[in-house]
Amino acid sequence: MELQRIFKQSYLQTLKEQVNSGKSLSLYDGEAFDIDLSQTHTINIYTPQGLLEKMNHMSDFESAVALYEAYKGITPLIATMESFWAYITHTELFEYKKNRWPTNLESDEKKKNNIIDHWFIGPRGILRNAIASLWWGIYLTVDDKREDKYELSRIFFKNYTARVMTIGTTLFIRHREAMIGIFEFLADNPEIYEEHFENRGRYISLYINRLGAVKQFSGLDRTFFRKICENIKDDILAIKTREDLMNGMVR
Repeated sequence: MELQRIFKQSYLQTLKEQVNSGKSLSLYDGEAFDIDLSQTHTINIYTPQGLLEKMNHMSDFESAVALYEAYKGITPLIATMESFWAYITHTELFEYKKNRWPTNLESDEKKKNNIIDHWFIGPRGILRNAIASLWWGIYLTVDDKREDKYELSRIFFKNYTARVMTIGTTLFIRHREAMIGIFEFLADNPEIYEEHFENRGRYISLYINRLGAVKQFSGLDRTFFRKICENIKDDILAIKTREDLMNGMVR
């Protein structure tokens, strides 16, 4: 088995600069991305074998489980490293990434934004990265205490926009118990996420983030966050449109 490689920081910045300048855009449409191996180094984990064959660009949930199982030994610290995820998107999972987030039909400007967001970690955060978002989605919702440990993860992966733009915020990346508590609540109340979940999910996220400004969350467990959601269930169900969301947040 081989040790996992990642990009050196200087090379990572060079690759991003080449995207922003437009110099390397065409390379992302090829069959493989030619990298300079001398500009990489290894870290103390092993590269999983056969991962690409397990990835399914038609199912984020299936891909996320395969990725998490392959890399479940990594620490959250490694899982926040842009050099780690960017290396994987440009090498081992290049084919998957290209199929899941194609860029060849976009204008150059949209293509630049797509590449920076999904191949690297752009200004909109780690959960836009095509591979990191899958790993974090499972890490934050997997629960070994449940009969199906991925039950909550299945709900998380039902709506891409909702999971990235609403629930998948910086606060929740820092607090796994918050995510599990919220998704336990959703598992018992499927009528909430079966429709209008983009706006309802955003309401939950905004509500709890706002509460976090006045309350220390670090020592609280999933029961606390589940109870918050139960207390505002009627308000959540009242959210259907973006207008409902904005009105709900000012009450």
